[in-house]
Amino acid sequence: MKQGITRRKRRMRIDKFVLDCNIWISYLITKRHEKLAEMINENELIVYSCDELLNEITKVLMYPHLTKYNISPIFAAAYIKDVTLHQELIHPIKRYLPNDENDDYLIALALQTSSGFITSGDTDILSEKENLEKKYKKLKILTKKEFEEMFVLGD
Repeated sequence: MKQGITRRKRRMRIDKFVLDCNIWISYLITKRHEKLAEMINENELIVYSCDELLNEITKVLMYPHLTKYNISPIFAAAYIKDVTLHQELIHPIKRYLPNDENDDYLIALALQTSSGFITSGDTDILSEKENLEKKYKKLKILTKKEFEEMFVLGD
């Protein structure tokens, strides 16, 4: 009985993640996206995506400095859809980040899905870490390194 309670509590937040566009792109360009998928599966993580994230990834992959990696936006979107639970965001999305309204959707996605963690390398999100975590007590902002340290991500 106690295990069932622990499992239910665990599902509430600590295994639910939102990964920022820059995290997805990093795994794709370093060709470690399969390791990420393995980590998600092995640790039974729930990682959420939304149309706004997929649109941003498609746009970012077209930047001239990233086209040299030859990552198809269609492949990237299909891969992300395959390893995530896709959610439709409730609009309008509130303002969460004073310096980057384009990433407000990430905070909205985490809050709307009761995710416990957002993993990002974005300075605007990381600079608001303390404020966001104070306001949303059950939300934690992690860097990619902190995210990977939570799990064993082998080479």
